[in-house]
Amino acid sequence: MNLFQDLFVNFFFQLFIIVDPLLALPVFLAITPNRTPQERKAMALRGSVIAYLVIAFFLVCGGFLLGYLGIGTSAVRICGGALLFLIGLEMLYGRQSRTETSIREERLAEEKEDVSVTPLAIPLLTGPGAIATALLFAGRTDTLTGLMLLLASSFLVFAVTFAILWKGKRLAELIGQLGMTVVTRVMGLLMAFIAVQYVIDGIKGAFGI
Repeated sequence: MNLFQDLFVNFFFQLFIIVDPLLALPVFLAITPNRTPQERKAMALRGSVIAYLVIAFFLVCGGFLLGYLGIGTSAVRICGGALLFLIGLEMLYGRQSRTETSIREERLAEEKEDVSVTPLAIPLLTGPGAIATALLFAGRTDTLTGLMLLLASSFLVFAVTFAILWKGKRLAELIGQLGMTVVTRVMGLLMAFIAVQYVIDGIKGAFGI
């Protein structure tokens, strides 16, 4: 696997684990209890598109923003790793991350006509963890080819996310609550591993180890 393939595959899996549409699915179904399948499909599509555009913005402009603010890659890795580790722990224990949605937000969402922007796209699909991951990967390449691969990889993530949310009710019945819990906890464990590696890499970079 060459460098660009490695960039595409790594970003896809890491972003998919953090977005975790299987964890978002029960919340999406809960905040759209009286919607028709067509309405759910439309909201899932809009939410996924908006979430992709947010990630694309940070992939394209992330390097400029970090440079303008004087934030180094090592700082992003350490802070992003710590944040992802906390999210991973909550997933490992089967809890909805508090950086994504709160119970109050979910109750308010049930009363909204359209939940595609908030809380679905932001912060359920693109919370701080997903944005931090986009910033980290944006710093890994300075070529147009690399950027296009990251944009394509994130597009694939949200295309899969849309499909999961669209077919959510049937998928939830097929996998079952236990199956979704197991998948979420395994993803949480993987995220914790990734987060620790980010912190290690950040410390090495900061101290020139």
